[in-house]
Order: sequence, then structure tokens, then C-alpha cells
Amino acid sequence: MRSVRARLSAAFIGTALLTTVLTATFASYQARLIFRQYVERDQERGRGLSAAGGAAVSPEPASGPRRPFGPREILFESRFRNAIWGGTLVASGVGVLVALWLGSRIVKPVVILTQATRVIAGGGVPPLVPVTGRDELAELGHAFNRMASQLAEQETQRRRLFAGIAHELRTPLSVIQGTLEGMLDHVIEPTPERIAGLHSQAVLLKRLITDLRDLSLAQAGQLELHRRTTDVGGVVRETVEALAPLADERTIALRIEVPGPLPEIQADPDRLRQVVQNLVENALRHTPAGGEVRIGLRDGNGEGIHLVVSDTGSGIRAEDLAHIFDHFYRADESRTRTSGGTGMGLAIVKSLVEAHGGQVGVESAPGTGSVFTVTLPKHAQEGS
Repeated sequence: MRSVRARLSAAFIGTALLTTVLTATFASYQARLIFRQYVERDQERGRGLSAAGGAAVSPEPASGPRRPFGPREILFESRFRNAIWGGTLVASGVGVLVALWLGSRIVKPVVILTQATRVIAGGGVPPLVPVTGRDELAELGHAFNRMASQLAEQETQRRRLFAGIAHELRTPLSVIQGTLEGMLDHVIEPTPERIAGLHSQAVLLKRLITDLRDLSLAQAGQLELHRRTTDVGGVVRETVEALAPLADERTIALRIEVPGPLPEIQADPDRLRQVVQNLVENALRHTPAGGEVRIGLRDGNGEGIHLVVSDTGSGIRAEDLAHIFDHFYRADESRTRTSGGTGMGLAIVKSLVEAHGGQVGVESAPGTGSVFTVTLPKHAQEGS
């Protein structure tokens, strides 16, 4: 008997039958005893009344045998006993039906959960199970639904990731392949400009592969960080100075605001440089000519150090803010890979910041620009 429903039903039925049989046996015995005592008292009372009226009464020894029941007493006792056992059988039947109903009611959510897990195991879309009540089974159902929702979301992200990887790799590879085939067929002249274009596509491919590797390691918690005492202000200044020519090319004002000496933190300076570079490049990409990008640092005292990158760009819609740190997500789908980057910059920022035990957030609205805030702890946290 492997079924939980069968086990529960057998347990309930056995308990109901045992209880009713014991109750009927005890009730039958007590009823017979009480009835006999009642009949004997009635007989003694009748003899007493006869003696008082002068009738001759044959004496019976007190210790003599009891007078047997007459036909009426025997009939009454038999019907009474049958009534007790009839009621017992009815109670047993009701108990069996209730046991079967309870067993089915208790096991039904488990059966539904089992069927849902089989769907997931078979690679299907994780279904949501109906939940009623507030007991432990209902709590299990709610937990399963949360898990199913997370699995569905992760599956969507996984498919988007694969589609994004295929798209991002296919475009530069197609350019390289087409250009090289044209050169081999002597249709395209291998000028220095075209060779430089091929080189830039190869560099883009290398950067994409590197970003994918860093992102996967960071999300798996396996990204190696070389922590040491780091001056965040110095890292920010060096990175911004390296990006100054890009800002000048796009006629965008690039300003840095670093107050007095900030406390040093335990961090990987190369990864921090990567965070600053991705944030500033993203701001420059979404800021029109004549705009401004500001990079600021401030001491958050007990909250660590705050790095703030703000721009006067187009801003981000409210429905896009929740996905802005997803890989290959672009709020403006019209942007090409060339103008929009690899689509993983902000995802890498989030992963690297969290690997340091920090947090990153964004505030934005269409037409008002965006403000990205990174909070870095002053001391390395355990497990980060």
C-alpha cells in the first residue's frame, strides 16, 4: 500500500471502526447490566407489595440463583442490543465515508503538486496550482507557485540571453565574413580603412565574449576579486580622463565632482574601473550633443561610499526601469548594436557591484535624464 491516500483512508477507517466497536461493546454490556438490575429491583418491589397485602410469598434465599428473564425481558434486551449495534454500523459507515472524504481532501493538493512537478521535470511551462485555506498545505502551494513564477521568469531570461548572444555574435561575424569573401573574390579592395573596420569588429567580438564570461562568473558567484586598499576617487578620475576624448567627440560636457579625501575601501580597482567605465559610457550613449554627464562621489558614513553618475539624456520609461539591469535589454529597441553597445554593460555593473557587497539603483523619467547610484561598502563583507 504505497498510496498516501490509501494509507490515510485505512488509518481513518481503522480508527473509526475500532472506536465504534469498542463503544458499542461497552454500551451493550452496560445496558445489559443496568437492565438486569432494573428488572431485579422491580421483582423485589413486587414481592414486597405482595407480602404487605397478606399474600403468601415463598421465601427465596438471598444467595440463591437469579430468576431468569421472561420472554418480554429477553425480547426487550435483544431489541436494545440490536439497536446499539445497528447504530454502531451506521456510525461506522458514516465514519468510513468521512475518512475517505478527508483522505481525498488532504491528498488532493499533494497530487496536484506532483502533477505540476512532473510538468516541470518534462520541460514544460511551470503551472500555477490552485491554493485554498491557510494551513500547511496552502503554504506549500504558495511556495510552489512562487518557485514556478521564478522558474518561468528565469526561462524567459535564458531564452532572451541566448537570442541576444546569437544576434550580437551574428552581426559582426557576418560583417567580417562578407568583407573577407569580397576581398577573396577581388570584389572589395583590401584598403587600410576596410582592414581597420574588420579589426574593430574583431575587437567588438572579443569584448562581447569577455563580457559574457565576466557576467556568467559574477552571477554564479565565481568571479575572482583581487581586493586591496583602494582609493575610489583616484580610480574614478583615471577612468573619466580616459573617456574624455569620447565625450569631446560627441560634444558632451563631462564633469567630475570628488570632495575632499574619501576613506579608502577594500575592493578590486580593475573591477571598479570597469563599473565606472560602463556607467559613464552608458550615460554618454544616451545623452545628446550639448548635454552633460556628471560623476560624483560622496561619503555615506555608515552606508559606505556613494558613486553617482547622472546625465541629461532622454531618460528611461517607468516600465523599463525594472529591466534596465537585465542582460541584452535595451529600453530603446531602435538602437543598433553600434550605438547601443553590447547590451550587457549595466548587467555587468550590477553583478560587479553585488560581488563587492554593494548595491546599485537608478532613478529616471522620460525627458529628465537618469541618475545611477552605486553604494560600495567600506569593508569587504563575508561571502562577497
